[in-house]
Amino acid sequence: MEDHKNNKTVIYQCNGVNCRKKKGKLLHYYMKKYKLKNKIEVDIIDCNNRCQQAPVLHLHPDDIWFSEKDLGTVIKRYILNK
Repeated sequence: MEDHKNNKTVIYQCNGVNCRKKKGKLLHYYMKKYKLKNKIEVDIIDCNNRCQQAPVLHLHPDDIWFSEKDLGTVIKRYILNK
């Protein structure tokens, strides 16, 4: 879902056991690198049973599930190019 209150895209970050174990810091790295604080909101979600792709992220409103290793591509394609 898009946060209509401030028109930010939302990236949901899985907080399941496997994702927490493999939790990288790429999301926060890209947030700083591209100055995305005013463009996206990060929220935590419960386990979504996609453990083989851990750590898992979900982009709303585009409804895209992806692994953290694909984060750079997703940010460039769906957030920076809007």
